[in-house]
Amino acid sequence: MSWPVTIYAAGFNSHGQLNPLSKPHHLYTFKPIAGVEKYKPVSGPIVRFAQWSSTILAVSPGTSHHTGNLIHLGFSGESNKPVHFDDVLPEPRFYGNVSGVEGYLSRQGNSYPLEKDGGFERPASRSSAPTVLPQHCTRYMAIARNDRVCVATSSRPCNRRDPDSRYVEDVHIYPDLSDYLSGTTLPEETYSVEEEIVSLAASMCSFTLLTTAGQLLTFGEARCPGLLGRTPCAEEPAASPETVSALSGIRIGKVAAGSNMIAALSREKDVYVWGHAVPQSLEEDHTGFSNLLNAVNSDGHAEDVHLVDLPDGADVEDVVVGNRHIAVLTTKGEVWGIGSNEYGQLGLGKAVKGTDGEWVKCFDAKEHGGAVVEMGAAPIATFIVVKAALGGEVGKKRSRQ
Repeated sequence: MSWPVTIYAAGFNSHGQLNPLSKPHHLYTFKPIAGVEKYKPVSGPIVRFAQWSSTILAVSPGTSHHTGNLIHLGFSGESNKPVHFDDVLPEPRFYGNVSGVEGYLSRQGNSYPLEKDGGFERPASRSSAPTVLPQHCTRYMAIARNDRVCVATSSRPCNRRDPDSRYVEDVHIYPDLSDYLSGTTLPEETYSVEEEIVSLAASMCSFTLLTTAGQLLTFGEARCPGLLGRTPCAEEPAASPETVSALSGIRIGKVAAGSNMIAALSREKDVYVWGHAVPQSLEEDHTGFSNLLNAVNSDGHAEDVHLVDLPDGADVEDVVVGNRHIAVLTTKGEVWGIGSNEYGQLGLGKAVKGTDGEWVKCFDAKEHGGAVVEMGAAPIATFIVVKAALGGEVGKKRSRQ
């Protein structure tokens, strides 16, 4: 039997992407997202996409006239009204940038861009990759803050997952999304990867990919070495996907990226973080962000990777990263955060602007009668999905005996 779950959100809400009823007021504490407070969980992640102005949630239909299970909150096409995506193909992987969602990749590797009416293009036939690389199946796409696009492809058919050395995994770099979607433009760079790629994340000017063996490879612009977690050299240039030596021998289970910070969660439940300090002349230094970077790069070496040490020494189940904040879920069911809370992205209340480089407990699911089963992050927002305890109801705090 499926027990209901509730999606809590906190942070920047100018477009109603966290709570349409509260727009344009930000959420400074974690509140259930209006309209989807309780529903049966769906297969796969619930928070499918989150950016500055848009959020896509996988939910069961709230009313009988909606046949789909995807809802878009925030700006979509020419409207800020919530939109139900009824025509999206199964198992979509959405892609976008700071402006919001731009499209999705289907399970077959086809790309369907977002149109002005808020829906997605559904051509009868679309190449899974640019026609100049017709033999490749597009598996992942990520767009960096500098507009550069990374596309991970495989010569393995999209409906096959069996390991076979005959298949080739590649990453292709394009100047921007329009060049990729044109179907005729060759990538600026193409690199081969020896192992199957299972995820791809983008930051301000770098990309991080994860393989089935738990290995991380980073690549991007040399001007942001802190986002690579390594020191570029002639043998291992910034632009080429290379391993992070500080994580050698450590199997990684998840990678999360914000604009200026990367986090990797190991299969042993440890979190490693690295980042890049942005000069104030390029981007406003919000309260708490400098302290966050100082805590990460405490010895002054921007490319260093640092092991997160939580106050209670708890193991970590999940990690999410925004532009100026990080949140982790511990094995005790608690959510801890560090960084900026200027828009409430850590749920600490309006009076708290940041954590001053310290980890602070943000959320305890047990106080809400359930357990955290998923987290997500937008640049300045955090999502927490709570599943009700057996026989209980999410959102109602238990009375203490």
